[in-house]
Amino acid sequence: MTFLSWTFKVELSHYLKEQTVINTEYQTEIDKLKEISEKSITGVITTNYDSFLEDIFSGFTKYVGQSQLIFSAIQGIAEIYKIHGSVELPDSLVINEEDYLRFQDKSAYLAAKLMTIFMEYPIIFLGYSINDSNIRNIIKSIVVCLDTAQLQRLEDRFVFVEYDPTAKTEEVAPYTILIEDKALSMKKIRLKDFLPLYNAMANKKVKLPVRILRRFKQELYEYTITNTPTENLRVASIDDSRVGDEELVLAIGKASEFGLKGLSGLDGNEWYRNIILNDLKFTADELLKYAFPKLISQNSGKLPLNKYLSEAKGTFEECRKIAENQTFDNIISATIKNNRKYLGEYQSVKEIWEFEKESMERAVRLIPYLTEDQFDVDELEQVLKEIFMNDIDILKNVSANVRSDIRRLIRIYDYLKWGKVKELSD
Repeated sequence: MTFLSWTFKVELSHYLKEQTVINTEYQTEIDKLKEISEKSITGVITTNYDSFLEDIFSGFTKYVGQSQLIFSAIQGIAEIYKIHGSVELPDSLVINEEDYLRFQDKSAYLAAKLMTIFMEYPIIFLGYSINDSNIRNIIKSIVVCLDTAQLQRLEDRFVFVEYDPTAKTEEVAPYTILIEDKALSMKKIRLKDFLPLYNAMANKKVKLPVRILRRFKQELYEYTITNTPTENLRVASIDDSRVGDEELVLAIGKASEFGLKGLSGLDGNEWYRNIILNDLKFTADELLKYAFPKLISQNSGKLPLNKYLSEAKGTFEECRKIAENQTFDNIISATIKNNRKYLGEYQSVKEIWEFEKESMERAVRLIPYLTEDQFDVDELEQVLKEIFMNDIDILKNVSANVRSDIRRLIRIYDYLKWGKVKELSD
């Protein structure tokens, strides 16, 4: 690198750092991207020089340039690969002809390093043209190494996002590009803003923050290749007193027993959501035995129980007594009963949702004004599923009043679907 080239990169880096600002018009999208980075994004490959991604993706490990990436033991999770360099390291920038030729010469090594990531995770191309030469060269280096069966696996993992500010609705369609003599098919999404995509990605997430998973993977990797405990990881039994609480522990013991202890950390939002989505990997007996005692005291004695009791094999007398008092009249407050006039001419859950769902907050507030005989449990189920499919963490992301309204609807649903049926059979 010549002195002039180095000086130019230093000046360019300084300029980008000084002039790069967040466009507040996109703040909602940025906030959502930051949120889903916790559990829904495994990693990022970018040709951007600026520090935007590492600034919002808290806890991600950054690799700058091909050299760092090629010669590092990457873990493939909670990592950002800045393959064209970063403003923090001016001489890493790929900016002139010499840089691009050097980058091209090493692309095969880069592709080999990224191969496992491409084969194990869905890859979303965001903010790039699929005809971008850098993107096509990386894809080409990978595709030429694959046979037909492997290529088909890769096709299932590729999603290309096309930004179109004139698009009226989101569109998803097949899309094919030709790489050498091989056709590579993928999904193409066309949209006018990225928020719907981010909301959809939020529905796919791991149980732990990805930065924690990466830390564990890194510690385990170092332990495996050195056979020496690392600073933060020890291999010990669960009850080994030599391991401090502040240390990361690889626990060897009865996995089922260890997992059930984690139920004590379950929160009320997850308990309620599971009534609708059934997304907790525990049985009804485990939930009632291990999670219920703590949650009932934290939730003012209000927990939907009929679903779990209908599925449980054991006898839970305390839970049954509480459930017996969770009738429709007890779920609906006196204030709601006295103000049913505000319902207007609405006669069903479906009517309210169809006309009011543009303001979800208003819809969930109005539905409980219906009388018990006006409720259709299947309609209510569809509404609740739609609410959670739009935002799986809705109970965490709304105000206390809206959360209370949604929870009330879940208690009504739990009673109508499982509790009322039991009353009739008794």
